[in-house]
Amino acid sequence: MPMRWFSCAVFSAAIICTLGCAPPAVAQYVGTTAPLFPTIMVPMFPGGNTTPFSGQSSGGGSSRAGTGRTAPAATTIVAGSRPQIDINAAELATHFSPDARAKMKASYLQSFDMFQKLQRKLDLPDNDVANGVSAYIAGNYMVLHGIEIDDPVFLKLVSQVRRGLLQNRGFQRIPAAQKRKLYEQTAMVGMFMAITQLSLKTTPQDPKVLGNLRDSARANLKLILGERASGLRIDGEGMHL
Repeated sequence: MPMRWFSCAVFSAAIICTLGCAPPAVAQYVGTTAPLFPTIMVPMFPGGNTTPFSGQSSGGGSSRAGTGRTAPAATTIVAGSRPQIDINAAELATHFSPDARAKMKASYLQSFDMFQKLQRKLDLPDNDVANGVSAYIAGNYMVLHGIEIDDPVFLKLVSQVRRGLLQNRGFQRIPAAQKRKLYEQTAMVGMFMAITQLSLKTTPQDPKVLGNLRDSARANLKLILGERASGLRIDGEGMHL
């Protein structure tokens, strides 16, 4: 049976802790039109002559995804950009009601710790924005469709996202500090959503709460992918728009 990208045994203790507070967090996780990343251009992959995630541009190229394990310098956070994990978790938590912010900040911090373990588990390079964006897409997609994603598929997704970022001229102009923010916040949200989906298997939610959660996942994907998010599909060949 293929390994699920978020369910490695090394995560078990953290998952159990997170699941303890998942229901109230899920209950307040409602879709919002306010961008999670207000200083980053949205959508991440605008339309044009480029075909994101296919490995093809107007100049041609291969359409087959790679392993996702070699990070070009253009998508790897460079020296001079210090981690801002606590600040970014606190900022994400402001999208919740005041009484839930402390718990959500703790959940995001824990989610990022699990994300870093995921990177090591999959032998992915540290500080690669493509890893964070891929976790964000995968986690929200999992919640939206109630599914799990296997390791090989996630690695293909990372490779596709990395190529998409390389093709995005706007992304190349983002300062290192903003790439750091994008990396950390997408990783936090993505892993949080993946853990939440896992929790739903053992802690069923009220249909209204589940609907709110899926609305949030749908809105989150639209922030990154724009209107094409509605056509997103992830399967054994990776991501398709």
